[in-house]
Amino acid sequence: MKLDKKEAATLNNAIQHWVTTQTISPELASKLHNSYEIKNSNVDTITWYAFISAVSCGLLAFGALVIDEKWIELLRKQWEFSEASVGIVFTLIAGTFIYLARKRYLKNPHSHISNESYTITIALSMAVAIAYWSRSFGLLEDSHYGSPLLIATLTYALVATFLPSSLLWTVALFALVSWWVAQTYQWSGGHFRFAGMNYPLSLTLVGLFIWGSSWVIEKIKPLYSFERVTYVFGLILFLLAAWQLSIFGNYDDFERWSNIKQQTLWYWAVGFTIVIVGLTVYAFKIKNELLRDICLVFFLLNIYTRYFEYFWDRTHKGIFFSILALSFWWVGKKAEQWRSQEK
Repeated sequence: MKLDKKEAATLNNAIQHWVTTQTISPELASKLHNSYEIKNSNVDTITWYAFISAVSCGLLAFGALVIDEKWIELLRKQWEFSEASVGIVFTLIAGTFIYLARKRYLKNPHSHISNESYTITIALSMAVAIAYWSRSFGLLEDSHYGSPLLIATLTYALVATFLPSSLLWTVALFALVSWWVAQTYQWSGGHFRFAGMNYPLSLTLVGLFIWGSSWVIEKIKPLYSFERVTYVFGLILFLLAAWQLSIFGNYDDFERWSNIKQQTLWYWAVGFTIVIVGLTVYAFKIKNELLRDICLVFFLLNIYTRYFEYFWDRTHKGIFFSILALSFWWVGKKAEQWRSQEK
């Protein structure tokens, strides 16, 4: 059942009153809370787009100031500041915004989108601070990024838990995956295969691990609010890496892969198809809309990938793209019908 915010607030207050007066049990109250969801209003949509715009502008401004102009390096060299001094300055900036963000969260815990706007500056300041601290301690010698990325992962995760912030938790997950890629590259001596696995196969297992960890996070009180973010991140990483695995197999050399026929990797394609079909059927069975929608996207992506692999060289290009156009139209029409039935 979908309710607007006012209806949900009224129902939530009623449930709390019933629990307080022992009219219903806490178990029944939990079931009632899970029986409805809040509809997104137009104001929520506008707020969300405004937040996305703020994030985009913040990233562009950071890129223009720090990456393109390199003003930090110019000032550091002009005033003869050490790299540690720059690290201290940006650590203080990040600490100040962490304090302000925590203060705002305690005052307005339900203003998730506006609260997250503080974390943009926190994330960028922490990135600069970690980079300069790593340089000052010599952790970036020989382009070894494993240690700085591990430090970033732990730092972002701790700050995300303290605030709490889904955005910083997402950054921590990205840093974790980046650390794994950089570290395995270093462990393998500069090769693209570690423990007999290329990157698509390795990241498939990492995605499966992160996705599975969302059920553990759900049981941990300080982290339970990150369960959904971890679930989505792990699921998308798992399916995206598995999709790449269905294309490249376990090859770690592009030239060797280019010289084989794609049909020889059929078992990877079949394996991915079985996984995605199984997850899609399971999602429909348990009525998990999130899992269903993500799996349907990758199910379609899998179909079109196989279509490109096996029919690109055998079909006239006009007919090829006509079939694609008709299929996309049909998918869009069916998706619209499903959405109408749900309403």
